[in-house]
Amino acid sequence: VSTQSTWGLGSWNHMMEFFRDFAGGQYLRFFNIVPPYIDQTKKPGFSAIPTPTFGNWLKEGLLLRHIWASPNLVWVAIALAIYFLFPYDLSPGSVAAKAPLSWDFFDERFPLWFAITLGYNAFFYITMYSLGWGVRSFIPNRVVPLDKLLHNLLYNVSAVVIWVGFENVFAYLWASGRLAYLTDADAFSHGLQSPGFLRFMAGLIIVPMWREVHFYFAHRLLHYKPVFQQVHSLHHRNTDIEPFSGLTMHPVEHLYYYACILPSVFFFASPFHFLWNGVHLLISPAASHSGYEGGFQGDNFHYMHHRYFECNYAGFSAGALDVIFGTFMGKFKEREEDGVKERLDSKSNIRSPPTLEFVMYLALSAACVGVWAYVAVEHLAVSQTVAAALAFLAGFGPVLLAFVFFFVNGNGSALDPFSKKGVFENVLHLGMGNLVCAVPVALACYLTLA
Repeated sequence: VSTQSTWGLGSWNHMMEFFRDFAGGQYLRFFNIVPPYIDQTKKPGFSAIPTPTFGNWLKEGLLLRHIWASPNLVWVAIALAIYFLFPYDLSPGSVAAKAPLSWDFFDERFPLWFAITLGYNAFFYITMYSLGWGVRSFIPNRVVPLDKLLHNLLYNVSAVVIWVGFENVFAYLWASGRLAYLTDADAFSHGLQSPGFLRFMAGLIIVPMWREVHFYFAHRLLHYKPVFQQVHSLHHRNTDIEPFSGLTMHPVEHLYYYACILPSVFFFASPFHFLWNGVHLLISPAASHSGYEGGFQGDNFHYMHHRYFECNYAGFSAGALDVIFGTFMGKFKEREEDGVKERLDSKSNIRSPPTLEFVMYLALSAACVGVWAYVAVEHLAVSQTVAAALAFLAGFGPVLLAFVFFFVNGNGSALDPFSKKGVFENVLHLGMGNLVCAVPVALACYLTLA
C-alpha cells in the first residue's frame, strides 16, 4: 500500500509539473503570469535572474522540456500546421523549380508569411498594449509613438520579403535536384521506428536548440564595431522594445539572421526542418521583445541587452554562453528606487532621411547579392570558379564592406567592444560568426549556380 501511495503521489507531482510548465505558461495560463524567480515586491527588472548553466540547458534538451515546457510547443504546432496545410510543391514543373527567385513564387508564399508574421506580432502588441494583458511593464504607462511603430512595421515587412527569398532559393534547390532532402514519403510511410521518421523527429527537436547557439554567435558578430555601425545599430534604435521591435533589422542583418537554416544546407533534412526554423525566426522575437517582465515568454534578459548593449548576447535558454564569456547580466544597473527611465528612441522613425553612408552601404551590399541573383535567375552558364566567387561575394561581401567603411572612416578599434578580450576569444567569435552567418548564404548561392 505504501508503494502504491508513493507511486500515486509521484505521478500526481509529475502531472502537476506538466501542467505548471506546459507550453511556457503556468497551469495553462499564458497571460497575467510572471516567471517563478520574480520577486513581485521589487520593481520590474530588479529581481536577479538565475545564472544559466550549460548543464541545465543540456538537461532541458534531453528531457524535451525545451519543447513541451516552453513556447516552442506553440511555435512547432504552428510550423506543422503551415507545413501540411500549405505544402511545398517540389515537382519538376512547379513554380519552385523555375528559378531561385521568381515573382510567381512570391505571389504564392508572401501573403502566407505576411499574414502569419504580422498577425502574430500584432496579436502580442494588441493584447499587451491595448487590452492590458501584459504584466509588470519595465516602463510604467508606456505609449509607443506611432512614428516608431510605423518604422518597425516597415522593417517587419522587409523581414518577410527576405525570408520568402530564402524559401524560394531552397525550394528551387530541392525541386531542381541540386539539394537532396528527406521526403514526406520517407518520413511517414514506413512506421514510427523507421530511419526517416526518427530523422524527422530529431530535426524537430534539435532546431530550437540550434537556433539558440546560432543566435549567440551571429549576435556577437553583429556587435563588432564595424558591423554594428553599418548593420546592427538599426535594431538597437529600439532601446525600449515592443513586439514589432524583434524583426526590426537592417536587410543585411536579416540575411545573416536567416542563415540559421544552416542545417538544411549541410545535412539530409526535411523541408519541414527548414520551415520550422523559419517559423521560429519570424515569430519568436515578438514576445521576447514585448517590453514586459511577465506574460507568455516574458523576458527581462533580452530587455537588458537592448538597454545596455554589451551584455546578454544569447537568448536566456542558452545564456550559459554569456556566463562562459563574461557577458552575463542578471539585473538592471539602475538603483531600484529610481526605477527604469523611459528612452524616446528618437531614431526609430520614418521621417528622418537615411544618411548617405547608410544608403551607400545598403546599395553596395545589395549589389553583392544582386550580381549572384541576376546570374542565377537568368540561368547564365558560369564556371565553377566564377560561381564560387559570386557565392563568396553574396555571403561575405556585406561583412567585408562593413570593415572597409570602418577603416575608411578610421574611428577606433575594429574589435570594440571586445578589444580587451583575448586573441583566442576574438578569433573564436569572428570565426564562428562568419561560419554560421556568411558560409550558409554563400553555399546556398553556390548550389543554385552549380
